[in-house]
Amino acid sequence: HLNLKGPAVSVHSACSTSLLAIAEAVEAIRNGQCDIALAGGSSLTAPIFSGHLYQEGSMLSPDGHCRSFDAEGKGTVFSDGAGVILLKDIETAKKDGDFIYGVIKGVGINNDGGGKGSFTAPSVDGQADAISRALRDAQISASSISYVETHGTATPLGDPIEMEGLHTAFGKQESKNYCAIGSIKSNMGHLTAAAGVAGLIKTVLSLSHRKILPSLGFSNANPAIDFENSPFFVNTKLKDWDVKDNSRRAGVSSFGVGVTNVHFIVE
Repeated sequence: HLNLKGPAVSVHSACSTSLLAIAEAVEAIRNGQCDIALAGGSSLTAPIFSGHLYQEGSMLSPDGHCRSFDAEGKGTVFSDGAGVILLKDIETAKKDGDFIYGVIKGVGINNDGGGKGSFTAPSVDGQADAISRALRDAQISASSISYVETHGTATPLGDPIEMEGLHTAFGKQESKNYCAIGSIKSNMGHLTAAAGVAGLIKTVLSLSHRKILPSLGFSNANPAIDFENSPFFVNTKLKDWDVKDNSRRAGVSSFGVGVTNVHFIVE
């Protein structure tokens, strides 16, 4: 219908599917395989309103809320959605007079391999490596990142591992609590295959409007996460996104069961 002639590819990496699809599109543009790309993902549960059964220690929420990084975060909520973004080389976009919501500066992709407790378990080293790869690709330092849209599933195991991975990738920083974090899953649940693109859309809109949005359901930090001695804090209210050098930069994480890790640096 759109008469597109570039690569038309379906990818699947569980929860990181849509961000991986966007990463493939970024690579296709960088390699000159296409000038414009549409990339994203969708997720639809059947039957609709099927609900879920809570089991202690499992990944599903006991109360139907996704409380990312909170002490009461005891599981996630799966939901439906779809998202697509249009990608273009920045110089071409400027030349064509396009409105640019955000720029993808760096991409990091890897898999944990055998370095994890089980097939479904996340890995600190794997997540940290994907974030470090994105920082190297963007050729920027972690100190210039002022927001991270996390995977933030609100599971007792996943949230602390994600924060440890972020802390490892950022390394020792002079300042503490300078980088806000949040998760769109606190707003709309876990969109599985569409989770990554939802987080990316939220982040580029935040960049464009110069506002950092609140992450919902957070009152007291998960006791397994040491926010006080880290570069991060959970942002719980709408705030202006002000930076000294006018360079607003953010990270976006999406980690799939399996485990394919994807991280973007956007500005």
